[in-house]
Amino acid sequence: MRTTAVDSRILVLTVGTGNAKNLEDSLYVPLQRSISSGDWDRIVLLPSQSTVAQAFELQRRVDGLAVEVCAIPGAGDENDADASFAHFDAVLGKLIDVDGVDPGAITLDFTRGTKAMSAALVLAGMSRGIPVLRYIEGERGERGMVIPGTEKIREVRTIVASARWQISLAERFMLRGNFEAARVMLHEALSDTDGLPESLRSQLNAYQHVAAVYAAWDRFNFDGALGLLKAHKEAAAEAGRFRPTDSMENWLEKLAHRPPRDSHLEMADYLRLLACDILANAERRYRDGHFEDAGVRWYRVLELIGQAGLFAHGYDSGRLPAGDQKVRKLNARLKRTRKQPLGFSKPDTLTAGRFQVAQFLDDLDDPLASCLFGEHDKEYVKNRNLGILLHGFDANASKVTSSAARMISGNLEEILVMDSAEAAGWLATARSLDFSGYHGDLQ
Repeated sequence: MRTTAVDSRILVLTVGTGNAKNLEDSLYVPLQRSISSGDWDRIVLLPSQSTVAQAFELQRRVDGLAVEVCAIPGAGDENDADASFAHFDAVLGKLIDVDGVDPGAITLDFTRGTKAMSAALVLAGMSRGIPVLRYIEGERGERGMVIPGTEKIREVRTIVASARWQISLAERFMLRGNFEAARVMLHEALSDTDGLPESLRSQLNAYQHVAAVYAAWDRFNFDGALGLLKAHKEAAAEAGRFRPTDSMENWLEKLAHRPPRDSHLEMADYLRLLACDILANAERRYRDGHFEDAGVRWYRVLELIGQAGLFAHGYDSGRLPAGDQKVRKLNARLKRTRKQPLGFSKPDTLTAGRFQVAQFLDDLDDPLASCLFGEHDKEYVKNRNLGILLHGFDANASKVTSSAARMISGNLEEILVMDSAEAAGWLATARSLDFSGYHGDLQ
């Protein structure tokens, strides 16, 4: 478990063999020069088993600083990049996660050691978010080694490579629908972009904006998603394959503007759009293993279809006029057949649940009625009711197989398309928020 970050600057160096005939000038002096170039609190030396003696000699020579020797444990592993990486990563992990050192306070010197060691230390540093690397260069002699006395210390900031890695990670997040995780990560990355090329800064910015749009859309905040899209449309255009399309913007425009509840025909159209969006959302939840959330959404789609049907006939299922002749007839039939009668919201207003809506549509000779209480819906209605988020005590994870999910999604899509010829196009747009290529194909 990571402790509270401490105010400590640490230099981590690989230790190589140097020139066996002149260790002083080829190894100790350059390493001591790197150590003396900076204000350090601790030094960590990373030798191989063949250079551990040189590391301890360097430790003996350094005065006034805590010097730790962390040798690669396996003989010959200095030539194994994977083994070297595992060791270096463990050392850095202890500094960061156990000792509480901020990665920004660590500098890595990868000059000495084998090429495998240098590559491993650079990769380990990158993976741990260490922002500064250094190496020693200078004039080289006939053997290709730096001539003693000509050494110069060069520092490299990893911000460019880190930004590229964060963009790649954000792409992976968005492909799997983790838009909020991508947004937060990119927001943090943009807090320090000094020295970053404008092209990368623009791409980070674009990805951050589209991730924010899609995160809002995914949680049904249509107005917020539309506002973010309009505010950052120019920047979002640079998001490549994640760039919002015109059809996405038009879709959000429709969903963000719900008509007044008393405008029954407009509400009927709106609820059909909403049902399509929730079905696509349910498919993404199932894709990601959120079976309980998918079940609740599937049920809501079925419920919305019925509510839209009633609105099309001029009735609001949550505001049925108690004195209306057709409403009174429905309630009388429910009571006569010993079914749950309509509920009361106000003395002159009644409410209808999903099954009662289906009964009412049947009274109104609407063909949609048979779809709302047919045999096909029993499985997901039952799973929803017995799920842990509603009335049950156990999760539905083991009850909804992929074949059952395909059936559920397919049944709901059939009803939506039967109810409106435009539903197929609406669903295509709603499913465009899935960048993984899944698009409702539940497998």
